Amino acid sequence: MRVILLTIIFSLLLSMCTTVPAEQPSNPTLLPTATTPPMTATQTITPIQLTSTPLPPTPTPVQDLQEFQLISAIDAIIPGVILGMDVTDDGSIWLASDRGLVRLKEGVRNVDLTRFWDIVVGADNFGRYWVISRNGSRISAWDGTSWTQFDDHDGWVSLKSHPVFPQVQSGFQTDTSGNIWLATAWDIRRYDGRQWIVYPPDIMELPLPWRKTQYTSFSLLVFPDSDEVWVGGCDWQSGKVVGGGGIRRFHNGYWQEVKTPVQTACISRMAMGSSNHIWAGINDSLWQYDSINKTWTEFPPPPLDQNSELSYQIITDLPVSIDEILMPRFSLCGLSGCDIFNVRYVLENGNWKQINGIGQTEQEQVLFSQHNLIWVLTPSSVMQFQDGALVPVAKLDVITVDLDSRGKLWLVVKFNGQVSLFSQITN
Repeated sequence: MRVILLTIIFSLLLSMCTTVPAEQPSNPTLLPTATTPPMTATQTITPIQLTSTPLPPTPTPVQDLQEFQLISAIDAIIPGVILGMDVTDDGSIWLASDRGLVRLKEGVRNVDLTRFWDIVVGADNFGRYWVISRNGSRISAWDGTSWTQFDDHDGWVSLKSHPVFPQVQSGFQTDTSGNIWLATAWDIRRYDGRQWIVYPPDIMELPLPWRKTQYTSFSLLVFPDSDEVWVGGCDWQSGKVVGGGGIRRFHNGYWQEVKTPVQTACISRMAMGSSNHIWAGINDSLWQYDSINKTWTEFPPPPLDQNSELSYQIITDLPVSIDEILMPRFSLCGLSGCDIFNVRYVLENGNWKQINGIGQTEQEQVLFSQHNLIWVLTPSSVMQFQDGALVPVAKLDVITVDLDSRGKLWLVVKFNGQVSLFSQITN
C-alpha cells in the first residue's frame, strides 16, 4: 500500500514535460565561460500526460525497500535503454539513454526532454549535459532548453572510432579554474569555457608502444583543489598489459613527467586521497604518492592461494573515501584470459580485507557518502559495507546509480516490470 501511494503521488509530480526539438542548431553559439553560472531561460511548458499507471503490488517484500522510496516509473518519460544517471549540485537529475536525455528536479512538476542518437558523455558542474556525434565530428552541450555545438571551428578534433577501447570515457572532471577535462581513447581534452584544447600523447610526451598490435589506454586525475592534472598510460596487447608510459603532469600550462617507482609503469587508475596523497594502480599493485615528501609507498595486494592459477593484472576500480578507506578492485589473469575474474579488497589503516570472494567481472560499483555509508551495488542487489562485512539492504535489478551533493543515493532500477526511479529515504 505504501509503495502504491508513493507511486501515485510522485507520478502526479512528474505529470508535465517540456520537449526540446531534436534538431541541433547549425551555427554554434558560445556558452558562458566555465566560471560563470549558466543563465536560466524562460521555458514554454507543453503538458504531456504520462501513460504509466501506478505500479501493481510488488513481489519484493516491502520491508526490503524500507531504505528507499519510489519516485516514478520512467518508461513513459524517456525512450530507449538507460545508459547512465548524473545527479548534479544544482539539484538536477539527468537520465540518459541511447535515444534521448531528460532532466528532472526533485519536487518540480516539469521535466525537460530532448532526443538524439549520439554518444553519451555526462553532465558537468555548470548545468549542461554533453554528447558526441556518432562520427565523432562534434560535441554538443544541452542546458535543458537548447543545444550548443562545438566542432573543428571551436578546437574540437574529430574523434574516430578505436579498435579496442570506447571512443570516450564517460564523465568529466573540473579544475579550480572551471576547465572541464575529458579522456578519450586517443587523447585528453580540455574545455576552457570558449573552446576545446586537445592533448595527444606526443604533446604530453607520453610514449606509445611501437607495435601496431598494441594500444594505450589513459587514466585522468584532476586535482580538485588546484589546476594540476595527471595523466597515466597503460599499454595493451590481446587483452593483456604489456607495459606503460607512466604519468605526465599538467601544471601552469606545461606537461612534465612524474617519476614513478617502477619502469614501464602501466597506470590503470588514479584517485585523490587526503590533501597530500594520490593513489595509483601501477602494474599489478597499489601505490600511494606523498606530494609533500615526493615519495611513493607500495601497498601490494594480499597473496592469492598458492594452488590458484590466477594472478593480479591491474586495478580496474579505485574508490577512495575522504578519510582514506580504499576499496580497489583487481582484475585477475588465468588460463582463460584476463577479463573474466576479479576480486575487491578494502584497505584501511594499511590492512587488507577481501570482500565477497573472487567473482566474475560485472558492473559492480562502490560509492562513499559523506554520512560514512559505504554502498556496494551489483546488477541484482544493494548492499552496505559495515564492520568489515557486506550487509544486504534491498534486492533490486539495478541499472544505474548516483549520489547527490547531500549524500543521498538515487537509483534507476527494473522494478516489477518497469524502469523506475528510486531515492534513499533520509532524515
